[in-house]
Amino acid sequence: MASSTPIKTAYDERIVEKNNDTTSISLSNRSIGEEHVYFEDKTSLSAWLQTAVCVAVNGSCAIMWMTSSSVPAVMSEWMGTSLTQLNWLSNASAICNTLFSLPTAWVYEKYGIKNSIIICAVFNAIGCWIRCLAIVVPNDKKYTLIMLGQIVSSIAGPLVYNVAAKLVALWFAPKDRGIANIILSIQIGMALAPLILPIIAPNVQDVPRMLIIVASFATVCALPTFFLPSKPKNPPSASAMLDRTPFWKGVKQVCKNMQFWWVATLASVTIGMVFTISVLVIEAITPYGYTDQQAGLCASVIVISGCFGGGLTGYWLGKSPQHFMLIKTFTPLVIFTYVMYKFELIPNAFPTVLIACILNGFFSYALFPVYLELASEITYPVSESISSCIIWSLCTMTMLIFSVIIDALKAGPDANPPNNMNTSMLVVLGIVIVGNLPSIWIKGDLKRLLIDNKKNGYQC
Repeated sequence: MASSTPIKTAYDERIVEKNNDTTSISLSNRSIGEEHVYFEDKTSLSAWLQTAVCVAVNGSCAIMWMTSSSVPAVMSEWMGTSLTQLNWLSNASAICNTLFSLPTAWVYEKYGIKNSIIICAVFNAIGCWIRCLAIVVPNDKKYTLIMLGQIVSSIAGPLVYNVAAKLVALWFAPKDRGIANIILSIQIGMALAPLILPIIAPNVQDVPRMLIIVASFATVCALPTFFLPSKPKNPPSASAMLDRTPFWKGVKQVCKNMQFWWVATLASVTIGMVFTISVLVIEAITPYGYTDQQAGLCASVIVISGCFGGGLTGYWLGKSPQHFMLIKTFTPLVIFTYVMYKFELIPNAFPTVLIACILNGFFSYALFPVYLELASEITYPVSESISSCIIWSLCTMTMLIFSVIIDALKAGPDANPPNNMNTSMLVVLGIVIVGNLPSIWIKGDLKRLLIDNKKNGYQC
């Protein structure tokens, strides 16, 4: 190639060559000679369309997950169950996500992203329609069928929840990875469900209509997945073209990487707790006289503000890879929001409660793309799907644990106010403080960015 400058990577068999227009990676192979593959160093329109479909499937899965917790009083009356039994519908989804998150990394590597999303969307639609069968059975069978459908939908949910890191590594240029990560990771369904479902089902007799609408939405979201491309026409970065460590060898390397486990600890506490609060905030504030609509708004703004927080840090990471600075800056602010929860959950103070929810979502979700990208960087060349699936599994596991703790510490009906969560929020604050201590000493190398930036002739 004319005026090319060879730059050796960490792999002996690969040479990155740079010229004025494009960059290629030469892969030497004794049996086939030399093959040149070109990448564009930009994100294609197809990548954003792929992201939109994944967001739709993610949203339908999250709405399924949040159906009961978005209208707890109505659903518990319709099924004839207690609120604790109702919470176990959400807990069942969390258990499925914990158990099936780790295998999704292998599924991505074996069957690819497209097939994984198809499987997820189909299972979610089937589970939602199984829940609709509860409409026509006797009252004592409704809870069983709702739980069965919840589990069927949740089994494949991790295939879309965990896809962010793997998809952005394959489809997105380095400058867009942070933004894409938060778009794919944010649980937009958690914002929509508490806003829309109370409107659809304000009364017990409206529950069947709500279940059918949720199932129909899941079916519509599943249809575009069959038309997704399997991979980009041109890789968007140098690292996207390089082979990753074999799966089981990669798992072993990640397990031995202590810096990854510090990142995983931070993510599991911060993200697991904000997921928990998103689900249980409705039960937390209604004892103080707030309506279901006000409680639903609080649950929604946690996720909506999180979109802006994650978008901010995602854009920042695209401009400057300051992962550690962002963690050390935002972590104290996350802790402060739980201090607000502890002291601001009081009657007749809805604006203050709403502000606490907005800040909690903004600062917590702002760290999500940072955690996922940093985990991918410090474990490279291990496949991004392995680190992200471990983190997602831990986040859903801690969400389950936190949900059980909060529910167990909830005050009884004789308390003032009845069923309040004052003790629960104090314990939550303690967990968040202790769990975020690794932010003080966390460190690591941005190995993947080093490869991507070598094409320009300098190290990051």
